[in-house]
Amino acid sequence: MSAEKRTTRQSPSDSAGYLPVFLRYLNTYPSAEDILQALASGPLFNMGMTAGSLWVLVDGASLASIGHAGWPPDLIDRYSVIPLSLDVPPAHAVGDDKIRIDQAAGFGRRFVDALDEGYLDDELAALATESVINVPLRHSHSVVGCLGFVTREVWPDTEDAGALLTSLSYALGLWLTHPRSRIVESSLTSQQREWSLAFSPRQKQVLTLVGAGHSNSQIARQLHVSVSSVKQDMQHAMRALRTHSRDSAYERAKRLTLLD
Repeated sequence: MSAEKRTTRQSPSDSAGYLPVFLRYLNTYPSAEDILQALASGPLFNMGMTAGSLWVLVDGASLASIGHAGWPPDLIDRYSVIPLSLDVPPAHAVGDDKIRIDQAAGFGRRFVDALDEGYLDDELAALATESVINVPLRHSHSVVGCLGFVTREVWPDTEDAGALLTSLSYALGLWLTHPRSRIVESSLTSQQREWSLAFSPRQKQVLTLVGAGHSNSQIARQLHVSVSSVKQDMQHAMRALRTHSRDSAYERAKRLTLLD
């Protein structure tokens, strides 16, 4: 799916003619990556969409990535799985069932306890981002996933702009839940990413026991695993939480509600 090259980007309504074309394209059940490319070259072209992600809601507790476009690999790894308890806009959009539109300026400082402040702000600046939009995907009165994307233009607070996002919410929700949609199931259960903040049950147990004052040897005995396994779990947690000690990793994970 392609669009004619334009020289101005002013309003989502300027791309209104692309929405019917995009909706017909969804009926071919394209991949998540192809959908994101089609959005950038169609309905969201005038707003200068530069990157986007699609997530599916899993067990009502987390968002699992099913497709990305325009993001660097390390950012994809970081947010490949998002617990709904995490303080980030996609989780808020799904948890509140409400479209979120955030300004890019100071974005990293406002979320995840400023854990990724410099990193996120640098990535958004590299894409000349003005707005960060997250749209809950709906089907049969339920939220089933999320569309997140960034634009070079400030997203307008207009009826037309809101109607476009609502249309995408329901259209993509229908696509996401259709049996013919090409969602790779392995992407929902793949091995945990190096920088992911979605900790495994055992990693949560290890962090909780650290908070209770247990040593690595004590934790290993209690969980019936090797000391080496406990150390690996802690190393992952410290990298993901950007800390250099066991105690600070526990405190930060608790503050971010990642141990619930």
